[in-house]
Amino acid sequence: MNSAARTQLIESIAQLEDHQAHIVQEVAAQIQGSTDARDAYALIAKCDEAQLRQIRNIVDSMLRPMVELINPQSTLVSNSFSAEFRARLQAHHGTHITPLDRLAFENALAASCAAQGMAVEMAPSKTTRFWDLRVDGEQISAKSTSAKDIKLHELHISKLSEGAWIQDCRSARMRYDGTMTLLEAFLAAVQRWIVLRAYRLKSEPDTLIYELVEVPMGLFAAIEHLKVQHFSSDSPRIDVHDEQGTALQLLLDRSDSKVTINKIPKDRCIVHGTWKLEGVSSGPLITG
Repeated sequence: MNSAARTQLIESIAQLEDHQAHIVQEVAAQIQGSTDARDAYALIAKCDEAQLRQIRNIVDSMLRPMVELINPQSTLVSNSFSAEFRARLQAHHGTHITPLDRLAFENALAASCAAQGMAVEMAPSKTTRFWDLRVDGEQISAKSTSAKDIKLHELHISKLSEGAWIQDCRSARMRYDGTMTLLEAFLAAVQRWIVLRAYRLKSEPDTLIYELVEVPMGLFAAIEHLKVQHFSSDSPRIDVHDEQGTALQLLLDRSDSKVTINKIPKDRCIVHGTWKLEGVSSGPLITG
């Protein structure tokens, strides 16, 4: 890339919002092995052709149109949060054709909360049970999905927890007791459950839609009302209801030794925000 092209790249970075420009500077610093991301021009001047293409792709992605719909009643997403989260989605799609995975989502969520002025701590280990980050004292489980079987009006959590103990259960009582012990530990550890869903509609096949959805913990708590007889099957699949109707479906999957949650009605959840990225053709294609 010649000097004029480098200058044009710097000028393009100058057109970005502050959160976007900061991420580009961070990428340039990482490429150069620097801890100082303040001087974008100096960093870019040191980049070779391949490195510059990577930065150019990120900048181009950030300049593409994006539709953002934020829930005005959200207790999570503010202007600062949405600006940081939007910039991280755009940066990701400057270098990836696939949607954010779980670890990338955790990092984006943490950075966006920090940009909002919240106190953020990551879980002490990637194997920490149930929760991934602590925000203003609340422990959050962060999940992402771009599964092919995404349903527009339902949420599906492929793994609430590992469940090796399921293999040892030989009675409804054992499965019931194991589930209630797990639920007690889960509800003690997690205060908020947040899912990032990524999909495309058949009516908009080149637009990738991200939804940031929070599942109220009260829906999980409804499992407490189940009885021993609900666990009579070796791999019980139990529809859980509360006073408002369907809360979720609980599955103890003996074949995979995991606890799965299905059929969470999206209209009982909180959609904090929706982001639509044009020109992205990767992700599950669902009816819409």
